Amino acid sequence: QALVSYYEAMITRPDRTMILKNTKVPVLFVMGVYDNAAPVKDMLQQCYLPEKSYIHIFQNAGHMGMLEEVEKSNRVFENFIADNSNE
Repeated sequence: QALVSYYEAMITRPDRTMILKNTKVPVLFVMGVYDNAAPVKDMLQQCYLPEKSYIHIFQNAGHMGMLEEVEKSNRVFENFIADNSNE
């Protein structure tokens, strides 16, 4: 039931494409190769929307890379923050 509710909510959510297109702040996209909920090929299309994007794809993770690859996730987030602390 939880998965059904999740997917129903995702289907009916408003389109936020314009937010990504118009943002002036850097955006970090973090993906997992094994993510079936948000496949890499679909997510990569969104990576071109912001003016400045950072992309990281975990090779051994699905949708919850921050839990599946904790140390690597922390490094990715720390580097993103350090690289953009003046933005």
